[in-house]
Amino acid sequence: MDYRFEISLPNSSDFRCEIAVGGEQTFQQFHDKIVETLNYDSSQMASFFTLDRMGNRVKEIALMDMAVEDEESENLVMDNTKISDIIKPGCLELEYVYDFFSNKYYKVEYAGEYIRDSSDVMPVCIACEGDIPEQFSYNEENENWDFDKPAEEYDGDYDDSFMEEFGGSGDYDDDDRQDRDGDEYYRDERYESLDDYIDRL
Repeated sequence: MDYRFEISLPNSSDFRCEIAVGGEQTFQQFHDKIVETLNYDSSQMASFFTLDRMGNRVKEIALMDMAVEDEESENLVMDNTKISDIIKPGCLELEYVYDFFSNKYYKVEYAGEYIRDSSDVMPVCIACEGDIPEQFSYNEENENWDFDKPAEEYDGDYDDSFMEEFGGSGDYDDDDRQDRDGDEYYRDERYESLDDYIDRL
């Protein structure tokens, strides 16, 4: 049996995609087709999650096995988990997380059996409508960051307001450093030596 899935954004109708996958195919193949269709970076982590009746995530179907040896829970991996192993009458909705840092995900809902055409190469994208969301969230102001820029070129690029607000300053010389780290940083004139201090206790 071949399965038809509708992929959409939570609480939004701005994007919709339909992909058909064979029941004997794996979630790895399903994932690869999603990445190909949406033109996402295939080197990034992603996972499918099964849901309970309340919409809570239950089982993770991960791109790779990240399990700790002493973990008792079952760990499912995409490349050895078939679609038919998971999609049952009691499990027809999934979530596909594609950005873990921002918890960005798609709803993946079983939409019925797919009758394939003789020319179909499964999995197959049936339809894709709307604006495809960016794979990752980013700060537009920092969109053009140059990660190869030498560290010394960033001098003065930061805002001093935080240091000024709390009575500090980013400017200090070697004498300040010596006062901070050396013996002159703090001295109680009441005590000539450590023994004097101990005698006062």
